[in-house]
Amino acid sequence: MSFKAIRLSASVLALSAFCYIGSASAVPLLCRDATVDHMYVDTSQVSSCLGGGSGNINGNPQTDRFLTGMGADSGLVNIGSGSFTQSGTTGTFSLDASLWQTWDEIAVGFKFGTGNKPDEWFVFLLNPLVSTGNWEFVNVFGRGGGLSHIQLYGRSAPANVPEPGTLALLGVGLLGAGLARRRKQA
Repeated sequence: MSFKAIRLSASVLALSAFCYIGSASAVPLLCRDATVDHMYVDTSQVSSCLGGGSGNINGNPQTDRFLTGMGADSGLVNIGSGSFTQSGTTGTFSLDASLWQTWDEIAVGFKFGTGNKPDEWFVFLLNPLVSTGNWEFVNVFGRGGGLSHIQLYGRSAPANVPEPGTLALLGVGLLGAGLARRRKQA
């Protein structure tokens, strides 16, 4: 197979992969059971719901069941608060985008005033580099419901160490490139 054909095949494969990924649509991500107070944030902004519950959420591992429920090794630490708007049961959130220069992962916690009726706080893991988004709160118990504050949590990822399989794949690729060059020169 000629180098031109290989390059054309690789280009077509990359383009089709891009089109497949680009066509994925975002959907609301439910945080908690739909039979109790719950909330949604779009999957274009968050990757998962880390937890929800009753009580306060203020970044203190002694009082935040979210932090203690994840275990002392969760690596999440309080990194401050975010901004929000609210109109009825929906609104927006935002955080300082420069936080992504310090933290590998950022989670956003929403604290609602519901008179200690479950659930009133929810924590979502943000997608990389997301600094704004929309939220929707579903107040099943009909008590309060105003967003009190947004708490931010950060986690630094451990240093990336290449896996043996990745190194082997890199080695095979370099070997193939060297053989192709040698064959071309001969």
